[in-house]
Amino acid sequence: MPQRAEVPKIQAGGLVTVAFLKARLDEGKDHLGMFMPLVLDVLAHLQGQTFVTGDVQEGLVATHGVVMPQHTVATLLTRATKSGYLLRAAGRFQRNPAHGPPTSDVAGEKARIEAGQRRLGEALRTHAEGRGLSLQSPEAALDALCRYLDEQQLGLLLGSPAEISAEVGSDLRQRAVVAEFVRASMCGDPTLLGVLREMLEGMVLYRAAFLPDISVASNRFRNLRVAFDTALVYQAIGYEGEAARILMRDTVDILKGSGVQCLVFDKTVHEIKGILAMYERSLGTADGRSSLRPTQMTRHILTKRLSPSDVREMYALLERDVVAAGFQIMPTPTRLPEYTAGETALAARLADPLTKDEQQARVTHDVDCIAAVLTLRKGHRSSSIDHLGAVFVSSSPLVIRNTRLWWEEDEHETGIAPIVHVSALATLAWLKKPRIRSDFKMTELVALCSAALRPRQETWQRFLRHLEALKTSQRLTSDEVTAIVVSTMSDDLLREAELDAADTDHIDAITLDEIVDRVKASYAAKADEKVRAVRDEYEGTVSELKERVRVASEQYEGRLSELEEREKAALARAVDTENTTSERARQRELVTEGRARAWARRVSRTVQWVVATPICVGGFALILERPFHNDWIGALIGISVVGFTILELVGILGHVSEWRALMEARLTSRFRDWLSGDAQVGQRPKA
Repeated sequence: MPQRAEVPKIQAGGLVTVAFLKARLDEGKDHLGMFMPLVLDVLAHLQGQTFVTGDVQEGLVATHGVVMPQHTVATLLTRATKSGYLLRAAGRFQRNPAHGPPTSDVAGEKARIEAGQRRLGEALRTHAEGRGLSLQSPEAALDALCRYLDEQQLGLLLGSPAEISAEVGSDLRQRAVVAEFVRASMCGDPTLLGVLREMLEGMVLYRAAFLPDISVASNRFRNLRVAFDTALVYQAIGYEGEAARILMRDTVDILKGSGVQCLVFDKTVHEIKGILAMYERSLGTADGRSSLRPTQMTRHILTKRLSPSDVREMYALLERDVVAAGFQIMPTPTRLPEYTAGETALAARLADPLTKDEQQARVTHDVDCIAAVLTLRKGHRSSSIDHLGAVFVSSSPLVIRNTRLWWEEDEHETGIAPIVHVSALATLAWLKKPRIRSDFKMTELVALCSAALRPRQETWQRFLRHLEALKTSQRLTSDEVTAIVVSTMSDDLLREAELDAADTDHIDAITLDEIVDRVKASYAAKADEKVRAVRDEYEGTVSELKERVRVASEQYEGRLSELEEREKAALARAVDTENTTSERARQRELVTEGRARAWARRVSRTVQWVVATPICVGGFALILERPFHNDWIGALIGISVVGFTILELVGILGHVSEWRALMEARLTSRFRDWLSGDAQVGQRPKA
């Protein structure tokens, strides 16, 4: 691929300029139109009457601190000419005195942006001082931040992928401190976060100016089929944790929104199933778990405490999960010799330099996927990815670099190689439609910062060898080794050790022993904390139960006392009611008895007089009708008759009196019953 003379480069003050570009894009300008205010501002300050493209390029560097490619500046000058701001003659430009450009407040807008960036630089400087790193000024802090952001952005297909450079000395510490600051800014001051976002997205937009044809940056991809590498697929499924899943799902959404067909070859699905089968075999034993490579997927599986049965379920649902992540599973195309060649050389470049095993499953898979992409292209070559047809995406810089070297040096091909970095392709798609996922670049930056804060692979390999030696000497068990490997604290301590050492070779066994002891101590502290938490929870539960029992007992006793009081009150009321009722009944009986006796006495005496009166009258009449003689015999007889009559009357009247008493008693009983019956129905007899 031909190399360009111009490369993206930001001079002093250029950070303000790239943030200014982001603000112009937010106003609805296209990828060329957002540069026009900068060009017009430079044109207003040019000294000569006529000028060429190179003069404007130099003015952009001097005034705004950014290097712009010649073809982009030429396109902008052509636009200005068509708008009537410039005149062109004999290959040179001059300002049109009859139609000057519109006035713009570029300086004022950049002053506002610069103030925000200065606050951001001061915040980074304060953070660095807390980590033992001295940055002389806010400008120096911004320069460090700019270098870090620039390193994290790929070349947007401008050349070979970024080389893997050695991180040594103060640069390593500075990168780590900046990465910490950027990650902390995600949940910090929203104002500073907005400034950081303007800088990041502005740098991406600035790099877009170096694309071969910036005018197509806003167009959709044309029938572009993108095959995803294995690691990207299980990131999208969630096998490396939630953060990686969110980033890859956003990437897929952005690509599909730009017209990309996201594919996964069935060979890739088969490779993922092989990886899951390996995890299923290894998770059943402590030795198997400790033998797993310390990848992000391994840590996710171990920290989630997934069992072999869980992995079997993942295996069974793999195809469904792949489709749910937004991919389309495609049979791997049959390799055609007329479209593919040199796979042996490619396998040699992709093989591990130590083992040189070209038949390794990873190497075979990558070679087959590259061949499948070339088969889909059917011999088509293009220097623009918009017209490429098919491409394989990966996140492995080594695989991308070696494939590009094979493509250019071994095959002597031109145009874009059959493999690109997924971040570069996603950035191009984001440039086409930034509003699909407005926070995509920030999400990507957070993931890159998290990766930058993990220890390097060389450090991890040295740490694993040390753990294996400790296990062999029986100072650690297999379970302890597994726990130490998956601990996030191990990452942090190893990274700190890297910062303190000049390089990984200076991390000695004593330092590694200290890391192991600190991780074990943290697990012990966590275990003690859990025990205390469980004990406190148990004691709290017991206290709560005791309190509930006490309250319930008091409530029961209070309720019981209340019931007893109610029963006593009810009994007293019942007794009072019974006494009152008995007294009223007794009084009613007395009244009834008195009335019955009075009525019976009246009736019996009346009957007695009615009966006795005729008897007395008849007796007296008998006495009076008896003749009395003058002799003594007659007198004696008369006296006898009178006496007999009187005695009979007395006897009869005595019987009448007894009959009256008997009749009075019976009438009293009858009247009493009658009066009692009337009283029960609320009636009273008439006297």
